[in-house]
Amino acid sequence: MVCGLSPDFISITFAKDSNIPLALVCLQNAVNTYKEAHYAMHEVFAHRMWYLEKKKPRNDDAATFFGLFYVDDAALRLYSAGEHLANGIIMMLEINDKDLEPYKKKGDRERVSQQSIVGRFLRKQKADHPVTKAVSKLVDSKEWCATINYRNRWVHEQPPTVKGLGIVYKRGRRWKDSPTGKEHMLCISGEGDTPEYSIDTLIGFTQHALFQFSDTLTSVIKFYVGLLRCSGFEFDES
Repeated sequence: MVCGLSPDFISITFAKDSNIPLALVCLQNAVNTYKEAHYAMHEVFAHRMWYLEKKKPRNDDAATFFGLFYVDDAALRLYSAGEHLANGIIMMLEINDKDLEPYKKKGDRERVSQQSIVGRFLRKQKADHPVTKAVSKLVDSKEWCATINYRNRWVHEQPPTVKGLGIVYKRGRRWKDSPTGKEHMLCISGEGDTPEYSIDTLIGFTQHALFQFSDTLTSVIKFYVGLLRCSGFEFDES
């Protein structure tokens, strides 16, 4: 429904300075980016099926490599879709920069994630709003939080290490304090460091985050369609 609407047509019934028609474009961006994340997750399973079930002999290394490639892509696009959705909510509810300003600070740092800023604003200022309730379900999801945390580390820090990709090393000094604290030790084993994730764990929480985002996006779009109906638009079942 959203992708079939025109912001030009919708603007007819709104004031020239209204941001509500702009919300449509943001929601279209969110839907399209979600579809791309959905495709990436499809490729995770397609590649694993090929290399683990169809390929003779099976190739576990390839299954892990391609699975990680596509699950990373899904996580990155889910974050992007969340940003588009947050901007859509800002436009739809006509929230201004002054309203959001108090929620941009995190200690001594500025928050850069629009979805984080908008989520905190909604919970504080519009706690009973239907959009807040939909967003809160996503924000409170441990799978969504795990996916966003993984994406943030992937972008801003060393990408989290994953089992099945050979020897991996975490960034950090290799010398360690001895048990007495008076000396230092260096372990040269050739085994690297213990990976933080398995590919199955990554796929598990990213897939659930994908489903959960779909539910939230659908709820927000239904509210937006309700706004349009209140402004005189009519929609049939198609």
